[in-house]
Amino acid sequence: MRAALGGRWAAVAGVASLTAASAVLRTEGLRVRLWLDEAISVGIASQPLGAIPGLMRRDGSPPLYYLLLHGWMEVAGQSEAALHLLSLAFGVAVVPVAYWAGRSLFGRRVGWMAAAMAAANPYITRYSVEVRMYTLLVLLSLVCVTCFVHAFVHGRRRWLPAFVLSLALTMYTHNWGLFLALSLGVTALALGFRNGRSSVARTAAPFAVVGVLYAPWIPTLLAQARDVGAPWSKSPGLREVIWSAGAVFGDERA
Repeated sequence: MRAALGGRWAAVAGVASLTAASAVLRTEGLRVRLWLDEAISVGIASQPLGAIPGLMRRDGSPPLYYLLLHGWMEVAGQSEAALHLLSLAFGVAVVPVAYWAGRSLFGRRVGWMAAAMAAANPYITRYSVEVRMYTLLVLLSLVCVTCFVHAFVHGRRRWLPAFVLSLALTMYTHNWGLFLALSLGVTALALGFRNGRSSVARTAAPFAVVGVLYAPWIPTLLAQARDVGAPWSKSPGLREVIWSAGAVFGDERA
């Protein structure tokens, strides 16, 4: 028992150290002046809370991050450092969540590897000092995929409420979450067909609940796709596919 308790405290200390190291890596640029998209974020979040969802028709994004930023600005103020701190908090939180994800699914060693990768990931570092929703998107999608594997791959049904909530929040954070929902839905149905017709019905039910939660936003999404011309609303050509593959492996920004 003493050994188990000691191992638990060692894990807490190790994850805390990685989290602190990631915070140090990501604090550079906190006081840098805002660029255009960040200024748009602040402008939207500065509006009355009830007006924010309606403003998104011209922005191309869902409202969750802007609502959170509105509350954050009420508490922390609107200096460059204060504004950047919200994204930094989400980026730093990815480290312990990555440890939890890897450990809960595959064991302690994978947990440590995931936490170390999250702490040093250059893309998370870059977006941790931008007043945008991208680190929140990483955090929520990591939780969502972890809950998905527990619930649908390992059949642990108690994870379904967390999966439904995290997927809905991901879709309300960025419209790229729609592609995540689609890929998870296809995977879940494939697993359901493998296990029989009754399993397909049980598989579809959580996604139906997500659809109900997301339904109020669909009219705004359609208006965005029609009027805004955001990247998620366009079909990529060959050039974009090649560029995206190169960016994944690292370009001059990474």
